[in-house]
Formats: sequence, structure tokens, C-alpha cells
Amino acid sequence: MTDAAVASPYNDKPVQATLGPHRFEIPANYFDTQLGPDFQGNMRLIVQWPDLQPLAPGERYFEGGEQRFARNIDITPNYIDRVPLQTSLDRALISNVDSEQKRREDPTLNPDLRLPGEPVFGLTPYYTDFAKVDAYNLKVYGDKTSRAGDRDSLFNNDWFVARDADGALTTVIKCTSREMPDGAEIEGAALRLLGTPKLSMCSHDFTIARYNARINVSYLRVFMQDWKKIEQRIRDLFDQYHINDAR
Repeated sequence: MTDAAVASPYNDKPVQATLGPHRFEIPANYFDTQLGPDFQGNMRLIVQWPDLQPLAPGERYFEGGEQRFARNIDITPNYIDRVPLQTSLDRALISNVDSEQKRREDPTLNPDLRLPGEPVFGLTPYYTDFAKVDAYNLKVYGDKTSRAGDRDSLFNNDWFVARDADGALTTVIKCTSREMPDGAEIEGAALRLLGTPKLSMCSHDFTIARYNARINVSYLRVFMQDWKKIEQRIRDLFDQYHINDAR
């Protein structure tokens, strides 16, 4: 064994992590630090597109250039105990702003003021209606420019949702507006970056009832085509490494 191998703190040995009362032993190289949860016990896991596997021990996602970084599927689980799990997911779609009038009138917050579209990868889209956004900003701020005026602002993300047979939300995905270029393209199992100033991204929320967890995932918008595969991989990951519930 080389001196470098002996000195390296990185390996794939199981590390204990918790979500509320649920205990897991997850290989260290799944964690963003490749060491384990942070000092508060929070975990952030990273797998890479397309195989949805972690990097090898010692391969840091921020040291491999933009190509490696862009492949990240960034997973942040949160244990939910103060509100019902479904309520937590609903809040991923409906804004928590205090003003009911703003929720009703702001086209970036009210799904009824967004543009409907045909299903995309099995998801129902609610696109940003920029004509309404510009009119609202002009009315409220006196011009078309505001924090929501930039086309690539998070406030102007397009929304995509999946619901169960009873109409309850099961998945909420918010992505950079379709008016912005992807910045990347997929060719088979290869990812090609196109050199644009920004890469269009998605923030993806769903729940795992078994662990009373809401999962947030972030990735390039071009990966949204694999949203079902990503959800299943994450469910399988937690089931695989679940040990037991803390006593």
C-alpha cells in the first residue's frame, strides 16, 4: 500500500446517519464531504448521472472540473415532524409568503396565473407567463424590473408536478424557465456542455413516507427526463442502508 493510500481519509466504509428516529449506515463516499454527515448531523448525498452511483473514494466532485460537477445529482433529505408530510410537500409548490393578496396576484406564485402545457415526461407543467409577470411588476414596482424580472431568476422557474389518483401532489420539480437555454445536451449516456454562461437547473421535491422524509434533489434540467429513475434510486438507497429505528 502506498503512503498516499495510507494517509487518505477517504473510503467507502459505512458511516452512521439519522433521519429523526431512523438510522442508516451509508458508505462514506456517498456524502458530499466523502466523510459523513456534518457536525449537526445533517446529510447531503451526491450521486452522478447517468449511473446514479457515488464517486470513488477520494474523487471529489469539485476537483474534477465542470464536467464532473455538472453530473451531480445532489440529494438532501429532511425529517419532517412538525407538520404532516403531505403539507410539507404542498409547501414546495405553494409559496409561504405572508400576504394572501400577493399569493393570489403574483404570477410567479399562483399556479392559476401560469401557462398550462402538455405533459412533459409524465409531469404536468405550469410555465411562467412573462407577459403577466411584466404587467404585475409594472403595476407593483412601477417598471418591469424587479428581483423577479430576470428571466433566469428562481422566481420565474417553470413548475412540473405529479399527482396520485386522488389528486395529491407526489412530486414537485421547479426548473429554470424554458426561455433559457439548457447549456448542455445529452448524447446517449454522454453529457456535453455547450459553453453557455449558466446551466439551467432543477430543484426536485418528493417524499418517502416510510422515513417521514421530504427529499430535495438538484440537478441539470437536461436530467429531468430521468426524474422517475432518480426518485426510485433514492428510495432504494435509503432502504438498502436502513439499519433500524433508534430506541
